Amino acid sequence: MVGGRGGSYNAGVKLVLAIVADQDATKVTDALVTAGYPGPTRINTSGGFLRRGNATLLLGTDDDRVENAIDVIRSTVEQRPASDNPNQKRATIFVVNASRFIRV
Repeated sequence: MVGGRGGSYNAGVKLVLAIVADQDATKVTDALVTAGYPGPTRINTSGGFLRRGNATLLLGTDDDRVENAIDVIRSTVEQRPASDNPNQKRATIFVVNASRFIRV
């Protein structure tokens, strides 16, 4: 980590975007914080066939911590009983390269 003007700069980071059911969002956020990730940003969203409410969580993390973050998300959403619909997914996760990660 290199100190930068007005904050800190991390090289080699990823942006993890996790779309989870609204009812899981707080539990996922709490689990990530407990696992040592700074609190992710939550954006309330809607989508899917029935336009159900969900939340998109944005989390910046080092490359080597991405898989652990995914495991935390997966294990948290799997604690809720499965839906009657076998096609309904519990989370959609994107991992995107980030050129910079700055905290101010």
